[in-house]
Amino acid sequence: MRTALLVGFAIAACGDDRIAIVPDAAPIAPTHDDHRDILSTDLVVDLQAMTGTATITIAGSPSTGATFEIGDLELDGVTMNGAPLQYVDRGDRVDIGVPASSGPIAITIAYRWHYWPDQEGASAAGWTLVWPYWCGHLFPCHSAPDDGTTFTLALEHAPPDQVAVYPRSIASAAPSYQIAWAIGAYDELDLGTTSAGTHLHVWYTTKHATAAAVGTAHLRDAFDWFEQTLGPYAFGDDVGSVEVAWGAGAFGGMEHHPYWHIGAPAIGDDVTHVHEAAHGWFGDGVRIACWEDFVLSEGTVTYLAARAIGVFDATRGDQVWQRYAGQLAAIRADQPVWPDGCDTHDILATKLFSQAPYLRGAFFYRGVALKVGDAALDHALAAFYQRYRGQAARMQDMLDVIRTDTGYDPTACAQMWLKDASSVPAPGPCP
Repeated sequence: MRTALLVGFAIAACGDDRIAIVPDAAPIAPTHDDHRDILSTDLVVDLQAMTGTATITIAGSPSTGATFEIGDLELDGVTMNGAPLQYVDRGDRVDIGVPASSGPIAITIAYRWHYWPDQEGASAAGWTLVWPYWCGHLFPCHSAPDDGTTFTLALEHAPPDQVAVYPRSIASAAPSYQIAWAIGAYDELDLGTTSAGTHLHVWYTTKHATAAAVGTAHLRDAFDWFEQTLGPYAFGDDVGSVEVAWGAGAFGGMEHHPYWHIGAPAIGDDVTHVHEAAHGWFGDGVRIACWEDFVLSEGTVTYLAARAIGVFDATRGDQVWQRYAGQLAAIRADQPVWPDGCDTHDILATKLFSQAPYLRGAFFYRGVALKVGDAALDHALAAFYQRYRGQAARMQDMLDVIRTDTGYDPTACAQMWLKDASSVPAPGPCP
């Protein structure tokens, strides 16, 4: 168990853990409570010193405990209104003694962070990635996907000869894995402004200039279509794609809205750019309530990428569905898509993170669209987004909205595409 590294503090042993007690500390014993709702997370990160402070505002509660995941962070102190609080560093989490309150309270945690060689925190290559549950490698957090927080982020001592792309604030509740930064020798292409006033960009390395232009050819129009069809975007009026060097073969993207990341091998792929943009509505704009609802995020945006591209280029849209069909043929029937339960499946250990939720989810929606019509499904998706924006929802909630909004009950179609592990259905209309 890791010991809190606190110079000049008195340390009292407590089993295998150690309680940091500072002079004049509030006389509140640290207790475990990981259900305290995080309202906002304000981060200041020094890239040179590799230190950070997180000011976390939590909702009022009669509880006198607050618990956060801290991964491998080294804590330097916890305060509230400048006064030290008692805490227990339990290795991968911290328990803090806080006063009971009827309203929100803010606590500040000072810490040191480390680079990670894998995609589980901050990389020395200049990017961060904490999905699905590695946020504690970067800041104290709750990694449960339903737990939403607003953010502010200040980066100090970024390399002066490079470009740092990151959101100064995320003003709508977001999952912990949404916040990120990318730093590199970037050029920038202005993609224009949507009819709702959202300004789009792409940041790329010089050698990928042509690929970046090709990959984002549909991006502004697709983003405009999302805004006009689904509802207002939740994360500001300046957005875009950012190339990141995750490593050889790392094809894909990550929904770090408002500046989502695209792996360098995918920078020229229009589907990846539009897919990640769509997460501003599903996955980020509406969070998933449980890891078992992964398909609500990935299946929905996989469908929406093909749908939006097809609106502006029918031929290209058909090509995207053909590409999906080829990928679908490689999926095993027993790969989980929408398992029962809530956070009883580890998304990585149980292989829930696979192509199955993406593709079987997309063809479920396409089956609904072929049954009720594209416009009717568009309307249902908009109704769902507007009902749950800024909240967490389940895939069952989506089925309920589709039934209410279109008059078609998609239960049998969902059973066939999302639940049945006996076979992979052939693409076509829902029964």
